[in-house]
Amino acid sequence: MKKRARCAIGACLLTVAACAVITVNVYFPEKDVKEAYKVLEKELMTDQKGGEEKPGAKPEEKLRPESSIHFELVATAYAQESGMAERIAEIIKKMPDVVNAYKEMGARIADTDRLRDAGEVGEGNNGLLSPREKTLSPGDKKTVDMENENRRTVIKGMAKAIIRVNRVQETPENLNQVMPQATEQFAGIRRDAAKKGWWIQDANGNWGRK
Repeated sequence: MKKRARCAIGACLLTVAACAVITVNVYFPEKDVKEAYKVLEKELMTDQKGGEEKPGAKPEEKLRPESSIHFELVATAYAQESGMAERIAEIIKKMPDVVNAYKEMGARIADTDRLRDAGEVGEGNNGLLSPREKTLSPGDKKTVDMENENRRTVIKGMAKAIIRVNRVQETPENLNQVMPQATEQFAGIRRDAAKKGWWIQDANGNWGRK
């Protein structure tokens, strides 16, 4: 009887272990992500033609989910691989929602610059525009809301691209792991690009004029 009970407990433990979720540490190439953000802004926020693919562009590879053991080897190889920023940018340029977000951001840049020049909004450490005045006009609030929606799309697109270059599954857990870093790098780009006199928020949450 005791032997049968031990066998049953052992079987239960094996079942639980088999169903356990394995957390994968996704490699995040910070410098390449920053460079990819810059490349995408330069190409997509200024190019209003849309729908044109550069000659020689290769179709996106179908990336398969792989085991965490193989992932460690792949991540190490990618860490030493040249052209990572370009690879990330090419993956994102095949995401229609992200491409459209960049183009919309480029189309309204005069309005967002006006608000930042006037000190009515600042660059938050979450990568979004943050109102510095208690109230914005309905039109300006709409501009800020649309800009921030586009920025959220861009940041999420970057997180997805990082998941794909790592060749791991695009699960909510993996995306949640990468999103804070994708946000941090995007916010850093925005602070670096800010003009003198614009409000910016540092990583610790402190506001100041650049």
